[in-house]
Amino acid sequence: MLHVELVGIQPAIWRELHVRSDTPLSKLHDILQEAFGWAHSHMHVFEDTSRQQYGHRAAGDSDDFGFGGPPLRDERKYTVADIAPRVRNIFGYIYDFGDDWVHRIRVKKLQPPELGRRYPACTAGERAAPPDDCGGIPGYERLLEILQNPKHEEHEEMLDWVGGSFDPEAFDLKATDKAVRAVR
Repeated sequence: MLHVELVGIQPAIWRELHVRSDTPLSKLHDILQEAFGWAHSHMHVFEDTSRQQYGHRAAGDSDDFGFGGPPLRDERKYTVADIAPRVRNIFGYIYDFGDDWVHRIRVKKLQPPELGRRYPACTAGERAAPPDDCGGIPGYERLLEILQNPKHEEHEEMLDWVGGSFDPEAFDLKATDKAVRAVR
């Protein structure tokens, strides 16, 4: 069981995910995208406590995404258990290097897979994730400010941009679990 929280936003935006420990990090990326409603449209990287990074490079990309440090390891070849084998282990997931959505992932519980249970699953969470491409934490805060003020000159434009409405407190567990379970 993983507890995943966006870093730097209060009140917290988080999800509780049940994944098998042998889940490749490449699949965990897909699970996280669905759990937070992201659009799979940006680069990402996982990072363990030693700052070793795991991701997927396109042909021609540098070994380290330009960050320096050790070369990027192929996320398809490593599992959750490889980078966080014990309860309370923590690792990171950074999505969209422009917006820098940093997720803190903590191993909450280890248990053998339950017979008859489908993995992955989302079993809890709070608050809606920020919309993709909103500009990171400062952009998200600005978006909320604009949406809360119908007299703001950009209110209608931003309302249109988010699809007509956005409730930052909303979290639909059933829909999120369905999206997460669809990851294969």
